[in-house]
Amino acid sequence: MYKFGMKRMLKVALFFETTATNDRKMLCGIAKYSQLYGPWLLYCKRHPFYMTPGHSMWKQKVVPELKSWAPDGIIAHVDTKKARDLIALNVPIILGAVTEPVYLTSSYFADDSAATSLMAAEYLLSLGFKNFAFCGFQYQYWSLERRDVFVKALSKTGYKVDVYNPPKSHSRGFLRDDQVILSKWLKTLPNPVAVLACNDARAQQVIDSCHLAGLNVPEEVAVLGIDNDDLICDTTSPPLSSVAWGTEKAGYEAARLLDNMMSGRKNKPHAIIVSPTHIIVRQSTDIFAIEDAEVAKAMNFIRENRKRQISVDDAVNATSLGRRALEQRFKKTLNHSIYQEIRRGCVEQVAHMLLETSMPVFQIAKTLGYSSSEHIARPFRKEKGMSPQEFRRKYSY
Repeated sequence: MYKFGMKRMLKVALFFETTATNDRKMLCGIAKYSQLYGPWLLYCKRHPFYMTPGHSMWKQKVVPELKSWAPDGIIAHVDTKKARDLIALNVPIILGAVTEPVYLTSSYFADDSAATSLMAAEYLLSLGFKNFAFCGFQYQYWSLERRDVFVKALSKTGYKVDVYNPPKSHSRGFLRDDQVILSKWLKTLPNPVAVLACNDARAQQVIDSCHLAGLNVPEEVAVLGIDNDDLICDTTSPPLSSVAWGTEKAGYEAARLLDNMMSGRKNKPHAIIVSPTHIIVRQSTDIFAIEDAEVAKAMNFIRENRKRQISVDDAVNATSLGRRALEQRFKKTLNHSIYQEIRRGCVEQVAHMLLETSMPVFQIAKTLGYSSSEHIARPFRKEKGMSPQEFRRKYSY
């Protein structure tokens, strides 16, 4: 516990569900902070979020063991009753947002589900879809929030969203008969349809049900998940597109906050918001639901050339139409201009490179064929509301 000439090593208890990708990423961010500014002595327990509250192991073993260990601080993503047990230890604590507001008296971290659903809606609209659906879990508040925002966002553009509502007897499980019910619902949807699932696990179930129903993905049903769990996304057939989060950065910030709390520098409750960063496009949405063949040609050209600088005239030359005719048909079909689509594609590519590489902004601009970083900074700020440097600082570390 002590090293000669050094202060006492702080003890931090971590409770996360390590089978959940976002919890694993949170832990990675926490570990990174500990390595840089600790090191901390970590008590890391894989704790099933859905374990029955009051489970004998939790009450009879975990809590007494934790009291004996005497942590200096805690970061935990547990259910409400377990959160109350941890709060009772009276040490600095940061909680994952839970279904009851126990965390309002504590610092906490929470997903920005509203921003996530808005990003998903904008992306699926950009693919030209006119039919939309949502598949989630009826017993999870975060799923209901994602559903409601998605439905509201699309209703503002004049589109209706079909929502999967399984029978109550099937609302908490996903056995073979549940898959049959979901496949029957999918067959009632107008094609082509874009389905947003509340998370990647649910999206994988949707795709499996499409196979059972004889529906082609993405030609008849395009499916988008949330969380960007690589294991799920890459083992789904076809591979699953998903909304990515800045979760590791949130873990890092949670550790920074806890460090301040343990040193007495910050005691008031503070919220750490986990925001969506970008969409990782894979085969499950690799399609344009566009009836106008010339507009579809232009969209395909823009997508295939998102890694290099292109102009509106380049997109026009990929079709058999003149510029004025294509611009009119493009606007009518997608409700935005060719230039806006090129800008959006460029910005998403820049965002991906900012988070997935360590390349400086000027080098990213050069790689994409631009003569200076300012040529990507202006459209980036227009789309994201911040500079590329601010975006990288906010979502990476």
